[in-house]
Amino acid sequence: MIPSIAVIAERATVRDDGKLDISGVYNCRYSPELPAKLDVLLAMRFDVEPLDYGVHQNISVHIMDEDGGEMVNLRASPVSFDAPARAGLPLAYDLILPLTVGFPREGTWTFDVRVNEATVGRVPLRVEQRASA
Repeated sequence: MIPSIAVIAERATVRDDGKLDISGVYNCRYSPELPAKLDVLLAMRFDVEPLDYGVHQNISVHIMDEDGGEMVNLRASPVSFDAPARAGLPLAYDLILPLTVGFPREGTWTFDVRVNEATVGRVPLRVEQRASA
């Protein structure tokens, strides 16, 4: 499984027709004070390949600081996929994670996306303190 999309956004939904709608993609958040708890929405779409069929996939997100120190890690429930009814039909798996994350200070934090403990994507988020107007 390889993510074709991995972003932080204001909103994300999966429509009834299977389309992933994402809006308000960003990579920086401002807070009037730090430390701060911020609501973050991580939206991902994974391409499912034939080697993934019938295999439990463990997806996790590790939030890392600029020095590579792990602040927190989250593990989704394991998933597995059956082969499509018709050969060649592409499969995708959408995962939308609404998170409340405590950021202790300014810095760039990396959301390290892993499948079966292998990093498959990284999403950076810069957090800065800025007085409210």
